[in-house]
Formats: sequence, C-alpha cells, structure tokens
Amino acid sequence: MRLKSFINEGINDKGILKACFILGIPGSGKSYTITKIKSGQIETRVVNTDKVFHLFGVEKWTEWQGIKDKVKKLNKTQLANYLNSLLPLAIDGTGSHPSVIFRRYGLLESLGYDMAGIFINTDLETAMQRASKRERPVDPEFIEESYRKINQAKSFYKTKFRNWKEIDNSEGELTNEVIIKSFNFMNNFYNSKLLNPVGIGMVEEMIENGWKYMSDGVREVAEIKTILDAWYKM
Repeated sequence: MRLKSFINEGINDKGILKACFILGIPGSGKSYTITKIKSGQIETRVVNTDKVFHLFGVEKWTEWQGIKDKVKKLNKTQLANYLNSLLPLAIDGTGSHPSVIFRRYGLLESLGYDMAGIFINTDLETAMQRASKRERPVDPEFIEESYRKINQAKSFYKTKFRNWKEIDNSEGELTNEVIIKSFNFMNNFYNSKLLNPVGIGMVEEMIENGWKYMSDGVREVAEIKTILDAWYKM
C-alpha cells in the first residue's frame, strides 16, 4: 500500500508532461534567462546540446561536425530517460527552422506533453557582442542569418503555441518587473492542469496500474528512442 502511495505521488507531481520551448538567436541569453525565470517549485530538465559539448572538449562550433553523432546519441539517451519519467522540460533552441521546432513539438505532443513557447527578443548588436565573448565564439554571419530567419518565423510561432510569451533581453531590458512576469508565466504553465488527451489517458492508466514510468507498461525505452530518431533531423 505504501509503495502504491509513493508511485501515485510521483505520477501526480506538478509539472509532469509539460515542455516549454525557449527560442532565440545565439547571444540572446536563452540559458541565462531560463535561470532567472524558471519555477523554483518544479525541477525542470533543460534539453540543450551545449550541455554535452564540454564532455567532448569542443571549443568551437566548427568542430561540431566531428562529434555530432556522439553528441546526438548521448542527448537522445538522456532525453529518452526524461520522457520515460514524464519529467517537465525546457527546450533550449535557436528556432530559426520552424520545421525542426514543430517536428519536435509533434514528437512531444504524441507522447502526451503540453507545450509552451518563450521567445527571447534581442537586438542584433547586443547578440553579436555577447556571442563574441562566449567560450565558443559563434560565426557572426550565422548570427545574422539566424536573426533574420527567427524574426520571420516569430509570427508563425505565435499562432501555433497555446501558451506564448515574449521577453526582451536586449541590453538593460531584462528588468525585475520583466523577470517576475515571465517567472509567473512559466510557473503557471508548469502548474497548470494537463490538457493533452494522450497524456491524460496515459496518466490515468499509469495510476490505475501503479506504474511510475512509461516503460512500466505504456512504451518501452527503445520505442521512445526510436521516436526520437527524428529529433535531430534537419
């Protein structure tokens, strides 16, 4: 009886099956902004390729080609484990390719997740200055191209995300007032009632059977990894 109570507490935790896409060009300050506005009540898992670059000693984006397959494999395994546990996610990505974002959106939605989008607005000059100071400098031409593409796509993103928030992180714009409002947005999203019918049905089945993970009876981890094969396709 105690074991089932423990499992039910896990499956009823706040934030399960919630994923927020953080969109912005290199130098927009996505990672920094996440640390300022994420909910303190919920331990959100950040999905970001940058987190594993350091494991392979990569210092420049031009070195990506040599280790990308290893990085993708490691990322896929980590993400599959997060999904297997229904954990709340923050997807840190550029967003200059809507087809990539919405493929990932669709994959998460098929697994029962609700989605939100946060767009980090940053002027090009500020982004350039920040990117030049990064440990792994980003090609200025790449930043300019990303800036053009992501701002073209922004209006499209706004129509697709049920939950949408824009944050200005140009120099001096990320004020305490902006941080508080953005924090409240993320906190409300991760604490909100699950709306995805797939997720609702899955949670009900897991509670009924005393399951803690998808792999207990919903989907095998290998199946989740197969679904994630499309995550990195361009």
